[in-house]
Amino acid sequence: MNWLIAIPALPALAFLALVALPRELRNKMLWLPVAGIVGSTVLSLAAFAEVWPGGEESLSAVWNYSWVLAEVGGRPFELGVQLDSIAAILLVVVTVVASCVQVYSLGYMHNDARRGWYFAVLSLFTAAMLALVLADNLLLLFATWEIMGLCSYLLIGFWYELEAPRKASQKAFLTTRVGDLGLLFALVVIYNAIGTWELTDVFASVETWGPGVATAAAIGLVIGAMGKSAQVPLHVWLPDAMAGPTPASALIHAATMVAAGVYLLTRMLPVLEAAPAVLSAVLVIGAVTGIVGGLLAAVQHDVKKVLAYSTISQLGLMFMAIGSASVVATMFHLVTHAFFKSLLFLGAGVIIHSAKTQDMREMGGLRKHMPITWATFLVGSLALAGVIPFSGFFSKDEIIASLLHEHLVWAVVAVLTVSLLTAFYMTRLYFRVFEGPEQIEHLHDGHKTMLFPMVLLALITCVVGFGSIQFAAFLGEEIEWPSIELILMSSGVAAAGISSAWWVYGRRSTVVNTRVYKERMGRVYSALSLKLYFDIAYDAIFIKPFMRLGDLLWGIDRSAIDGVVNGAAAAWVRLAEGSWGFDRVAIDGIVNGLASFSRNTGSALRSIQTGRLQTYQRLILAAVVLFMLYLVLKGA
Repeated sequence: MNWLIAIPALPALAFLALVALPRELRNKMLWLPVAGIVGSTVLSLAAFAEVWPGGEESLSAVWNYSWVLAEVGGRPFELGVQLDSIAAILLVVVTVVASCVQVYSLGYMHNDARRGWYFAVLSLFTAAMLALVLADNLLLLFATWEIMGLCSYLLIGFWYELEAPRKASQKAFLTTRVGDLGLLFALVVIYNAIGTWELTDVFASVETWGPGVATAAAIGLVIGAMGKSAQVPLHVWLPDAMAGPTPASALIHAATMVAAGVYLLTRMLPVLEAAPAVLSAVLVIGAVTGIVGGLLAAVQHDVKKVLAYSTISQLGLMFMAIGSASVVATMFHLVTHAFFKSLLFLGAGVIIHSAKTQDMREMGGLRKHMPITWATFLVGSLALAGVIPFSGFFSKDEIIASLLHEHLVWAVVAVLTVSLLTAFYMTRLYFRVFEGPEQIEHLHDGHKTMLFPMVLLALITCVVGFGSIQFAAFLGEEIEWPSIELILMSSGVAAAGISSAWWVYGRRSTVVNTRVYKERMGRVYSALSLKLYFDIAYDAIFIKPFMRLGDLLWGIDRSAIDGVVNGAAAAWVRLAEGSWGFDRVAIDGIVNGLASFSRNTGSALRSIQTGRLQTYQRLILAAVVLFMLYLVLKGA
């Protein structure tokens, strides 16, 4: 099965090939990344077939291969890949969603001058996620984890000439770095404990770890996942990331960036189970994130930000499933969410493409002009709202079932609250955008390259929920169809959310003025509209003090450090000038004086050398007289 390496390698090669080309040629070679990801999809389906039907040994790798890259401290330094049931599922999900996003992008980005670079980064992004899924050790996982962080930075800030994308990419990069430090800490703890990052060795030895080691490693892993999967309080980067191209948002929210954190905790569940307190904390973090995301989604006016906060909320549900130690519930909701959330983002892209606005208050009546977008978006909305028989219903009910199995009643109430909020804000979005009076003219569905992926994802969303029992069996567990009581409870909650939103936004034929509702909510609405003050608090606690510290250091640098350096330079100049003057006056004066003295003396002596005997006699006589005069004076 060495061909398995080609799954991440094909999009990676597409990236390298596009980067090597000049821009004009790169923009014309878009078939290359599309062919690469389609090839990866075919190979992923083949890999899935190799694992099928899974079963009791599902979490054991059916194929594993490592490469020894070097020896460090007498130990082999290896990187390798493995294929098991979880990896097989995610390979299919990532490649199918990425293929749909790339085909869709052909239409969405066809006028962009840098579309070749966009496709190149998109390919690298996908390759990194696929390599992360196949990694058999934490070091390769961390390397691909960081590559995804870089790619998200490049995609969110793709239109870097605009301020909003530029700031959003910086915010995403810095916020997720906080989580990355946690993951790096976990890697150090694990290596210090067992001397390797091989997943099989980690899982085999985790029962021998001390409670402190297990807890420290689990905390680091959870912090890493919180950054990547946008959990409160590290969720603030995800809504702003909507400044990037919408297809890239679909990939980030469905199958790559945010899914990586959930995947990490699912893969490392044995470590979390060795630290029960941390597992309970994951449950609480998920509940808080789910409710916060749902509340904030309910007051957004930007259609993409409604979906962004919805992603945060659904990721909270996945964390709750992890908190109940259920691999099936976590993975099943991750899979169903990947399909219907990417569908919703692609639908939002068509809407924005046609309406030329992202503000729902400026939309209305799109159903008549955009029938395919309307139908597919409705499927995604119903799935997200948890309406039976769409896929979201089955995966949310599996989360509730897993929580009930652990007797976590308060957590079930939290899930139902999230479900109620989800049904409310998605119904609000639907009536704001597709129903009511028309406010924009000349609307139309997107190009067929944009509609085809949406139809495919809608079909998958309609049927994938019915495979819940087979899905669990593939992972080696047995589950049952939702009970009548569970169906009635979930459906009742969804109906309550839909009905309340219809009462506010759908029962009238005019544009809804919600000012009266906002005034009744008072400070609650103000707090929600200000994102529960998270950005304001971060600005006050971290950003402004950091800026003030920067200004202080700049002042110290300018007045003290620069003063010392400039003073030293000036003193050195003065010293050099003095040295130059001394050299010129004293040293050169002595040397030149001696030379002048020698020259003058020589000139004087040369006048004595006349060559005449009479002159020499006079000189000798004068010398004798002077000598005798000296003797007389000395004797006296």
